[in-house]
Amino acid sequence: MKQVSSPQRPQPGTRNVGRGARILVATLLIVSALVTTLYVGLSLYIATQLVYVPQTPLYATPAKFGMQFRNVTFPSRVDQVQLKGWFIPGVLPNGKLTAQRTIIMVHGNRTNRADKDAGLLQLSVDLAQHGFAVLAFDMRGTGESPPAPLSLGYFEQRDVLGAVDFLKSGTPPYPELGRPRGIAGWGVSMGAATLLLATAQEPAIRAVVSDCAYADIAPLLEREVPKGGHLPSFFTPGALRAVQALYGIDYYSVRPLDIVASIAPRPIYFIHGDQDGFIPHSNMTELAAAAQTAPNAHVQTWLVPGADHAKSFFVEGQTYVNNVVAFYTQALGPDTSAA
Repeated sequence: MKQVSSPQRPQPGTRNVGRGARILVATLLIVSALVTTLYVGLSLYIATQLVYVPQTPLYATPAKFGMQFRNVTFPSRVDQVQLKGWFIPGVLPNGKLTAQRTIIMVHGNRTNRADKDAGLLQLSVDLAQHGFAVLAFDMRGTGESPPAPLSLGYFEQRDVLGAVDFLKSGTPPYPELGRPRGIAGWGVSMGAATLLLATAQEPAIRAVVSDCAYADIAPLLEREVPKGGHLPSFFTPGALRAVQALYGIDYYSVRPLDIVASIAPRPIYFIHGDQDGFIPHSNMTELAAAAQTAPNAHVQTWLVPGADHAKSFFVEGQTYVNNVVAFYTQALGPDTSAA
């Protein structure tokens, strides 16, 4: 007869090894789930902190400097966000008001159209006193404009385009002065980058002064977000992707470097402080080099000695005003309303 062997029983040690392996796998899965949840949760928190910031009130109006002005409201292009601003008519040497040449002023990150730190209101007044009308406004989520996610130029370029639409077809703040025959732009920091992005899409903007713009926002965020959140840098990619998922903002596409050459033949005046500790002046070098790749480019640069971020106007004062006025006059021509 054939003998049937009885099944072997697992040795006690083998049973313990199998149980230990299952416990280890379960523990690893739980830890992995907890780490993933923590990473996602912190990324979402950073994303919310990044895009929503308290809106700073205006510290003054042009009346502080004895200037006439009128408050305006106009919609952004595409999504119709109702933006608040003011229009300051230019003042000619004979005292006559003019709107022939209008400069759109674009403020920086987390500030507003009066931005005291960058001297935006003072510069607006200086330009108006040199015969240039000024349209200064609060971008979405800043000043007196409606709350909105901060997108560092991704959506804000629509606000600049809305300002152009307002000047071209909106109700004129001073009907007796008519519409501008020439429109140019001035921007600082994020406002400069946003202005470059908008100008590439809008031929009505005939000249640009870009003061301390960034060439690409992603490297700055990868450096600054961990500092602001006091978290390791490996949270930054998750936070930026969380912003895209929650708010539709793709920071990685905010790259004026990619579009600046398309602005030609319209002139660009790049200004940057050589002591800028926030946006290195190498950004100006990169932008100017990219802009000059266009065969019909007209590019000027000015590296301001001793100027920190957005401080070139304060460092150079009247020289800054004179240089900018000369640039706009060459680009837009003289005011002919007196004649």
